[in-house]
Amino acid sequence: MERLRVTSDNLWLNRLLEITHLLVERAGERYPVCQPLLRGPIDIASAALGDEPICWAMADEPVQFKALLEVCTDVFITVAKAWCAASPPFQNGYCEYGIWAPGTVVRTQCDNAALLSPQTYRDFLLPCDEQICAAFDYPLIHTHSGVLHIVVDALLELERLRAIQVSLDYPAQPPVTTLLPIFQKINKEKPLIITGALTEEELNLLLNTLSPRGLCLQVGIHN
Repeated sequence: MERLRVTSDNLWLNRLLEITHLLVERAGERYPVCQPLLRGPIDIASAALGDEPICWAMADEPVQFKALLEVCTDVFITVAKAWCAASPPFQNGYCEYGIWAPGTVVRTQCDNAALLSPQTYRDFLLPCDEQICAAFDYPLIHTHSGVLHIVVDALLELERLRAIQVSLDYPAQPPVTTLLPIFQKINKEKPLIITGALTEEELNLLLNTLSPRGLCLQVGIHN
């Protein structure tokens, strides 16, 4: 597991920083340079170990698996902080999903939470998310509509989590009418960013039901 840790001489990290410096130079303070997609701790663990093995590891070797997640969390924070240091602030802040915030912004994610239950997410991943949220001014998390029911209650407990982003899994997503109670729950507690495709009727349902406060809809209409 220790071999997964990222050091300053890591070739992939150095290539990321090289590309970041190039983007900053090309942007020339005219545009913000935004964080690339960084996988969250459970996604890193799954990439390192495999989808099925992490499911067995939670049951058979929970202590070791938590140790693996600690390493993955450290990798995420190390790389995100290195990227942030290489990308100067834009108008004294940073941007993600086209939204500006007056401080450091980080986007984490939990795609492989699809393999978990709400309780295993809380037991294994919530401490990781707490560490990530504590390391940045404006942390937000990327989720999918198909796994939102697994993670939503745990995420709403994260006081320092500033926003929850949900990608609509069209055409396999649960219908917006099914998701609406969860969206309403998030909408009351934290800023909510919804991206993806929906129908005009579904868009009108969201606009007529959710509070505009803290709501960002980056959606396209499909027929």
